[in-house]
Amino acid sequence: MIPDTVLARIVQSAGVGDALLVRLDVLSVYLLEELRQSGILQHMCFKGGNSLRKIFARRPSRFSRDLDFVDASYHQASDPGITIEEYYLQLLERLDSKTYHDIHWRLLPINEEDLGGDTLHVDAHFFIYGRKPEEGWEKAKDNVLAFQCSFRRPILLPPKLMPLREESWFKQLEFKPGEIPVLQLEETIAEKIRAAFQRTNPRDVFDLYDYGQLVFDTNLLRPLAILKCWQNRGLYTGPHNFNSEEFFAKLTAEAYNWDVLKAQVAKHAWVEPKQLVESVRQRYAFLSNLSEIELALCADRGQKRQDLHDDLWQSCKEMHS
Repeated sequence: MIPDTVLARIVQSAGVGDALLVRLDVLSVYLLEELRQSGILQHMCFKGGNSLRKIFARRPSRFSRDLDFVDASYHQASDPGITIEEYYLQLLERLDSKTYHDIHWRLLPINEEDLGGDTLHVDAHFFIYGRKPEEGWEKAKDNVLAFQCSFRRPILLPPKLMPLREESWFKQLEFKPGEIPVLQLEETIAEKIRAAFQRTNPRDVFDLYDYGQLVFDTNLLRPLAILKCWQNRGLYTGPHNFNSEEFFAKLTAEAYNWDVLKAQVAKHAWVEPKQLVESVRQRYAFLSNLSEIELALCADRGQKRQDLHDDLWQSCKEMHS
């Protein structure tokens, strides 16, 4: 583990209100490397806010509390692949009660009921600089890095191996971080569009703003976003799988609680909410220009038009190739 004095300097220079988030950011690099070394990442794809921060963002700003992945252990969407239970057992074998680079890991046990859903969630407790778990360690909240893997299928485009974005403190690490499998940029943004449409969480808007600073193919991203919304409606109960008018109507500064988000963002990178949402509205205006097949999938609440889904998916693969 990097020296305590170095970690303290990283925390101090990060410019965020929640120091724990900075420590989690450092620990996540160690956890990613252990997952890579174990071979588990051969069957997973990195996604979510941490993949934005650690791989895609030119100037990373928002810190995250967890590492998000999606199952990629199959060739066809109908293949059985690796089960949630098998993933969990692999994590237990690799991490639980193990010490790497002076970081001791303990995993909170989960029950069979939690292994029966479409997401594996494991809380990984870390103990650094020689600390060991004491009685009641399971109740601690200040040393937990959450691991999540979604089993919602399929991934639409082939995963891509990419290096972590270089940090100044990487030279203090005991290893050189290896490449991580991630969703293609357009697909990872499509996931974020789906999340921003289905819920009202300010971090989705902030992440879309950060993604908006990058160069991406709007003609590929638009159908991917529609496919994602068709595949998974989450808790959203509206009349359409996606509706651009509803999406943009929700994008107002008054619709979100920004207080929690502000503690996750470096002070130098904070963008005032009105400016933020206006930038997102302009950058993603292309979502209003849907094709006939995309509109048909938006209206297909019962997921009866698998043929249209497959046709649109095929066109995305052709555009990507």
